[in-house]
Amino acid sequence: MKYLIKLLNKKRQKPRKRNAFTLIEMLIVLVIVALLMAIIIPNVSGQRDRIEAQGAENIREIVITQLNTYEIVEDTTGGATLNLLSEGGYLTDKQVEEATRLLGIEESDTITEASLTPSSEP
Repeated sequence: MKYLIKLLNKKRQKPRKRNAFTLIEMLIVLVIVALLMAIIIPNVSGQRDRIEAQGAENIREIVITQLNTYEIVEDTTGGATLNLLSEGGYLTDKQVEEATRLLGIEESDTITEASLTPSSEP
């Protein structure tokens, strides 16, 4: 009889279902995420400056190339303005916008290859 009562009591007790994460599991996940962020953020923050510098170098090369093309085709020397290069079809409006933003050149400034070449001084 005692055996039967023990057996019935065991059947009544249902095992606990595990429906959620424990606090320890959540803390471990948060620590792992924090460590990953501590590794990634310093690497990503420097990328913006490098991309900006590369963009400025790219647009500088484009403007120099198109300025040289303009001078050869138009048989002129002494430079041109960004407006003149844009109106002649040598630069797109987007390239003119990038040149003014990244290189600090105004659309009406006369530019030459020498003025676009960065100085070798530190």
